[in-house]
Amino acid sequence: MTFLHFRYRNRLGLLASSSLEPQEALTVRRHVDSCASCQAELVGLTALSSALAADAAEGRSLPISSDALRTRVLARIRQAEARPVPAPAFRLSPSLAALGLVGVAVISGLLLNRFSAPAPESRAAVAPLVASADTAQNDAAFYERMEKTQTRANAARYLAEAQDILIQVSAAADCPDSPRDSVDVEKEAQTSRTLLKRRAALVSGSRGTLLAAQGVMEEVEGMLQQVAELPKCTRRKDVDAIARAMDKRNLLMKIDLVAQELAAP
Repeated sequence: MTFLHFRYRNRLGLLASSSLEPQEALTVRRHVDSCASCQAELVGLTALSSALAADAAEGRSLPISSDALRTRVLARIRQAEARPVPAPAFRLSPSLAALGLVGVAVISGLLLNRFSAPAPESRAAVAPLVASADTAQNDAAFYERMEKTQTRANAARYLAEAQDILIQVSAAADCPDSPRDSVDVEKEAQTSRTLLKRRAALVSGSRGTLLAAQGVMEEVEGMLQQVAELPKCTRRKDVDAIARAMDKRNLLMKIDLVAQELAAP
């Protein structure tokens, strides 16, 4: 293999999708004719390109505005950056490990001598530990904070899943064996019904923790209810109406902003 082989190989995808200039396509084709590995790879890329071209969603406009898409992508990037990075494993050098073993041996000898010594005839009774009122109050406050944090995390996850469903239903594929303007939303409708049940349980147990997100969650609930009521094969104009309503309210962008707020420590 030569350097030119890798150069031509990097253009196989463009060749398969007919994206090369005629002269460059001819040059790459000549290489492919003499290279068995490139021939095999081109066959797979050509099949993939044909499958993508035959997709019903090809050429269809995005189900959300470019601003909403940008906000959603940036929000996912920020969430990924906010995840804690595991600390590197700490390894002792051989010399420090040897010193550690010596220290363990010395301490073990001291403890052995201490506990092998005869016990005094009488010992003072050890008073049992009794939790004070302050300790109990601190524990209650700690568990309350933990519960609120978990509730906010569950709400953020619910909004993210609801957002995915609202985007998916807007880009639903054509419904087979049905009129041309029908789309298959059976999966999205079923998932919407499941999310609505989760939302009811989430709100009932929040005890005021989600007041700041209440407005957006109500808007999301209304959209999910519309999706949940759609038949398996529904008219595309009904799906487009839902997409227009979301775009008009900037709902997807609101979901991102509220989810970020809920996920913040």
